[in-house]
Amino acid sequence: MRVVLGLCAVSLVLGAQEASSQRTTDVVERLLDQIGGRETWAAATGFHMVEVLHDESLPLPAVREYWVDFARPRIMERTTTNSTLQLQALNESGGWMIRDGEHSPWSVDEVSGWRGFWPGIPTRVFHLLATNDSSLEVELREGNRLDVRLDGRFAVWIALDDDAVPVAYGREESHTYTHFLGRMEQYGPVRLWSAAYEPGDLWQVTMVDFDLFDDTLPVSFDPPTDRESHRPAPAGGGT
Repeated sequence: MRVVLGLCAVSLVLGAQEASSQRTTDVVERLLDQIGGRETWAAATGFHMVEVLHDESLPLPAVREYWVDFARPRIMERTTTNSTLQLQALNESGGWMIRDGEHSPWSVDEVSGWRGFWPGIPTRVFHLLATNDSSLEVELREGNRLDVRLDGRFAVWIALDDDAVPVAYGREESHTYTHFLGRMEQYGPVRLWSAAYEPGDLWQVTMVDFDLFDDTLPVSFDPPTDRESHRPAPAGGGT
């Protein structure tokens, strides 16, 4: 009898695990449908984004652009205000910044911070979900929250509403530093949030444009040799 009861218990556990796995798969599929489809995100190699930034530490208006490589830890950020131009980038060998014409390399801590940020960028996670990347582990928690781990390490959580639309995300397993997301808008073949903000009105971004690339990204992430003329190429070749 004990053996039979033990087998029943194992069967119940396995059945619950299978049901949970299937529910996670269904929610991920609905999420991909909401943001433009598995095929579009699977084909992407990276993205270009333009946003208006509201940050208490910066004068307004502040326009920020990002170029992000999905396959390698490479990010370029360009921030323009009416008094400052700052260009900085993470690449595979380190990082650098040019601010008002002055060039400086990144410290070890800055490089480490950006490399820790890169894996869990939500749009990169969408690409990994679409390709069924082997490094990815996804757990569906209560409240339609997807916890995402990469190579066994926590990367980001993404909260969804009942229609599997992203409504918030965060990089801590708690709700510290939550980014709440605005209504969904169409950007070419994909749909993403129109804004992101943190509580307290200290930080907010409004999305102006978003492009996915399906080929080589049109920027160099290496330090420029001609500092004055170095400018990222305009985004154009999206999926």
